Amino acid sequence: MSETQKKFSVQFVQSAAHFKELPAPAGEEYAVLGRSNVGKSTFINHALASGTLARVSKRPGKTTLANLYRLEKGLFWVDLPGYGFARASSAEKDRWGRLIADYCTRRDSLAGIIWLLDIRHPGIDADMEAHEWLGGIGLPVLPVLTKGDKLSRSAQKKHSAEFREIFGFEEEPVVYSSLEHGSRKRFWEGFDRWRARIGGPGGRAAGADARSGGSGYRDGD
Repeated sequence: MSETQKKFSVQFVQSAAHFKELPAPAGEEYAVLGRSNVGKSTFINHALASGTLARVSKRPGKTTLANLYRLEKGLFWVDLPGYGFARASSAEKDRWGRLIADYCTRRDSLAGIIWLLDIRHPGIDADMEAHEWLGGIGLPVLPVLTKGDKLSRSAQKKHSAEFREIFGFEEEPVVYSSLEHGSRKRFWEGFDRWRARIGGPGGRAAGADARSGGSGYRDGD
């Protein structure tokens, strides 16, 4: 049994197409956010030591709902739709964007964002737009660089440094590969440190208008 399996007994709670469909908060929540095809489902299944929680697909845009998972009493992850996917109707993209914006700006139990970024592509437009938007709402962000197995060790270090320079990350992002069990251990060590530092819900940056949501996150724009 893995270290993560000993720590958590993960359960799927509910899916929601709209903010109003989410259940009442029952503890700290951490959103998993990333560009379409960044590997969110693979990351969730591997990090939580489960092959069946999140549905994995080679087709981008598979996650179209907010999926709520209970890791333990008082601790939840919410898998949000991917951003930046163009092959969907305008109405559907608007719904995804509003769901992301509403959840990230109106959910009082949201403590922070686990932001997944494809290590192979530092600074692409969709991620730059997401970074600007995330900065505006002021939530704590834990960056995770997915698909680490696609690069050599030296390339991983080079690209990780580029991400830090482009986005101003204070700490080294976690390089994650679902083919390496050590990634899981490094992630949870980083997550636990980050969680302790941000202190749970209510940690939005001073001055951020966290409740208005502005014009909302416009997926695919």
